[in-house]
Amino acid sequence: MLYFLGALVAILLLLIFGGWYVFYLACVRRKEIPWLVREEIEKTSYKKYYELITKSHNWLCDHSPVDHYIDSHDGLKLHALWVPAENPKGTVLFAHGYRSTYLVDFGGAMDFYHEHGMNLLIPDQRSHGKSEGKYITFGVKESADMLSWLQYHNEEFGKHPVLLSGLSMGASTMLYLADQKLPANVKGMIVDCGFTSPKEILDSVFRSVVHLPGDICLWATNIFTKLFAGFSLNEKNSKETLRNNRLPIIMVHGKADDFVPCKMTEDAYAVCTGDKELLLAENAGHGLSFLVENDRYIALVRRFLERNF
Repeated sequence: MLYFLGALVAILLLLIFGGWYVFYLACVRRKEIPWLVREEIEKTSYKKYYELITKSHNWLCDHSPVDHYIDSHDGLKLHALWVPAENPKGTVLFAHGYRSTYLVDFGGAMDFYHEHGMNLLIPDQRSHGKSEGKYITFGVKESADMLSWLQYHNEEFGKHPVLLSGLSMGASTMLYLADQKLPANVKGMIVDCGFTSPKEILDSVFRSVVHLPGDICLWATNIFTKLFAGFSLNEKNSKETLRNNRLPIIMVHGKADDFVPCKMTEDAYAVCTGDKELLLAENAGHGLSFLVENDRYIALVRRFLERNF
């Protein structure tokens, strides 16, 4: 009996430690990559994007971006860049991905939107870049941050029509707003390779790395996300928010994505209400649809802008 109880306690402690370890790896802010230092980028999986990062940075510098700051609903100071267009048709509000930057995720898109008469509002997501924060919440609190940026945009720059654009975790950030009562000037959403929920993406990664169901320790991880980061892994799910979507939306995913399964976008699209379009890029990996299917992607976005802006 004592042996059985001892084994049970040992297993429980192991699961709790596993839950903490997953929380620490997934949610706690780390020292960030110095995105403009080639020698450092060469050591990372982003090395093949160095030229794109540099090009994006140079393009931004040429267009004199202005720093703006707001306070989040929970007291963090959040940062964004503002790049106005001449005689603007509207504004694109961007949300970049997990442990990434707008220089990578929107490096190929910022100039396209700007040339088509769109202002650019480019935040650093909480716990990234110049924005404060200790924890990443997989789009849960980040979606509330986007509401704050929308309010700031309308008060500071005027009520230009707004397009919401997100990639990876940024896509999920935007998708979690689909059932919210948004300002009337929000006219559409373009999201690329978003995951359905924090729990489902962590479970998917757990299965691919450990080859075991994530439920084995995610219940403990969820305890730590609630205690320390103030959110639940089950708090948001795009398959629920999209059932009450009221925005025109383009959903994009690369079929060769080995990080966020393409099926997550297909499942979310299946339940999405309203005006919707789907682009599945045959040979695109995670976040690469814009580069791999550029002509098709651009044509789809151009038609979307003409219809809605």
